[in-house]
Amino acid sequence: MASMSFLYILDILLDLTHIFLVLFILSGWLFPRFREVHLAVILLTGFSWLVFSGGDTFGHCILTDWHWEVLRKLGETNLPETYTQYLFERVTGMPVQRATALTITRSSWLFSLIFSSALVLRKYVCARRLRVTD
Repeated sequence: MASMSFLYILDILLDLTHIFLVLFILSGWLFPRFREVHLAVILLTGFSWLVFSGGDTFGHCILTDWHWEVLRKLGETNLPETYTQYLFERVTGMPVQRATALTITRSSWLFSLIFSSALVLRKYVCARRLRVTD
């Protein structure tokens, strides 16, 4: 069995990883230097949601499963079904319904996918036009 201090460190690392990933998915398209990487991360996230959802719901994250396993070993109970619910409640102190959390998660992901795809596509179309006119 893992030591408690290792589990606490793992809890923090999983929180930081999840928060960084969420922030990158939400805002990575804003930075031209990272747009291709951002699009790849968004597509991989969507793919993982499809694969790891187990037919449950699109938007289920494998990081959440790992994090919940660590938290249960630390004695946590009554964990919400989604990381969005967990984070919202930790930040605001107010619970959020599962359906609301999934709507926020899916809508934000779709918004970022659309913007990222459009910006990456625009970059390649503009680059091609420049090559054609040279």
